[in-house]
Amino acid sequence: MAIDKTEPSKLRWGELEEDDDLGFLLPPKEVIGLDENGIKKVIEYKFNEEGNKFKITTTTRVQKLAKVRLSKRSLEWRNWEKFGNAVREDVGSRLTIVSIEEILLERPRAPVLD
Repeated sequence: MAIDKTEPSKLRWGELEEDDDLGFLLPPKEVIGLDENGIKKVIEYKFNEEGNKFKITTTTRVQKLAKVRLSKRSLEWRNWEKFGNAVREDVGSRLTIVSIEEILLERPRAPVLD
């Protein structure tokens, strides 16, 4: 008795459709960590319009931003109790509250001299 040991998971080129997404055939995205200069490399593979596989290497420099210094006055201001529509807002949100009340403005007229 002969047993055929073919792998069912492999695809043959004749089984693929033209509109199939072939992303599963590409190697996974590779991230090479930070070195002493803060350089990070990302290597990924894609298919172009003709169906050819190409490699994209992105090199970026990662920097830490300086901490923001806040004045004593601004720290005091943040601890004030909320009022008006801001009472109902989230504690963590730092958004400006827009009032929806209607405000009518009248143009002053110059006095008419006779």
